[in-house]
Amino acid sequence: MYKVPKTIRKRLYNFMTQQKILLNFIDNIEKERVRLNLTQAQMAQKLDMSVSNYKKLIAGQYRRPNLFLAQRLYELTGKLLFEFFDFDSPKLNAISKFMKLSDTQRSFIEGIIDFELAFSMTEEENTDDYLTVLIPTGNCEDGMIWDSANVRKVNIAPYRKRYGSQINAGVEVTSNHLTPVYHMGDILLISRRPPRDGDTAIFLNTETGRVYLRRFIQQVPRILQPINGYGEAFYIDPYNEDEVKKWVKYGVVITKMRE
Repeated sequence: MYKVPKTIRKRLYNFMTQQKILLNFIDNIEKERVRLNLTQAQMAQKLDMSVSNYKKLIAGQYRRPNLFLAQRLYELTGKLLFEFFDFDSPKLNAISKFMKLSDTQRSFIEGIIDFELAFSMTEEENTDDYLTVLIPTGNCEDGMIWDSANVRKVNIAPYRKRYGSQINAGVEVTSNHLTPVYHMGDILLISRRPPRDGDTAIFLNTETGRVYLRRFIQQVPRILQPINGYGEAFYIDPYNEDEVKKWVKYGVVITKMRE
């Protein structure tokens, strides 16, 4: 059987990748035009180009978007250029999410970034052993409005050794409303992975803005059960997209610790 040489396979792969990026770019620009309810002529005018050049753009003949077009697209759609290419990159996805936040939310995140950068410049031997822990203001209870929080660093070396990179975040319990499962002062070590059947996880209801610490039961319908027997259970139809969108998963509780 004939085997395609490695150099040709690499060129073919690069060509196919470039074609996919180009098609994504074209498709997403047209989706934005439809979303904005613009004709191609109106879209061209908004992008400060001729109709013929816009048609070349969506025909794939405009292969190298320039900085001016990138700026126009951002001003018109609020999206950065890479978002039109559908790159599957965690770092770029994080930037995309950041751009969707309000000014107040971005200011809060920028504060955490500055905090993390400052800590990374300290003389601690192993900064990976320290976890940034969120401390919700007010009473930490099931169904709370989690609209603000403080942060601090906690040494989790023994837990990092056991769970490694599974630990992504931490939340400090600030009251005894979650007893007997969790008590004031407990630090919940969180993984951002999807919840599995029986996991305890933190969920945000996007309609009410309330945060719930619930046991996840993976059946149809999905059930979010109170961890201490108090409060109503929530039922979610996994086949109802609107119902699923009402709930945002913050993370799964791997374990708890005390300093």
